[in-house]
Amino acid sequence: MPIRSEWGVALIAAGSAIAGSVVTGWLTRSAGLRQASAAQLAGEEQAAAARHAGEKQAEAVLKTVQQTLEAQARNQQIDAKREAYVAFLQAAQALVEDRKRDQGSFDETLLAEAERAYQVLRLEGTDNVTAHAQFLMDAIDNSLSDPSVGAADLDRHLSHYVTVAQLHLREPWHWMGRSRNSWIAGGTTEPPAPLS
Repeated sequence: MPIRSEWGVALIAAGSAIAGSVVTGWLTRSAGLRQASAAQLAGEEQAAAARHAGEKQAEAVLKTVQQTLEAQARNQQIDAKREAYVAFLQAAQALVEDRKRDQGSFDETLLAEAERAYQVLRLEGTDNVTAHAQFLMDAIDNSLSDPSVGAADLDRHLSHYVTVAQLHLREPWHWMGRSRNSWIAGGTTEPPAPLS
């Protein structure tokens, strides 16, 4: 009987080993599946975080590019206005000096240049600068027929034009229809929508 009992012990041991292997394998498989699931979830979260960070970075780059383009557009607007203001100022000054010589009529070339510069100025605006340019042109024109319009009047109108033009070039947010802070922060160059 000892052989049977050894066989029995061997079978029990083999069965226990197999059962232990099956249980260990099952537990290992379950733990592996849990680890794989956790790793997949962590990977998805990491991918989502990376995608979100990438989107934020892309938004920041686009905002910077937009602000740069808007700043360039604002600077181009200011430069165009400055050129128109200066061209009119030079033409008007030449006409005022011609008028101060009081030869009884305008130098037609100077008058044509001042009128051309005034038309460009009207296109560039602003209304306030254009109005003062018109006041100056009217005073120059009136100086031919009205002896009471003298050199001091012409100089005063010229000085008012220069003051208003300088103000609009130093503080462009006024004619851009926005606040100073909005202009500095790089907001849109479009004027605000009219109220209905």
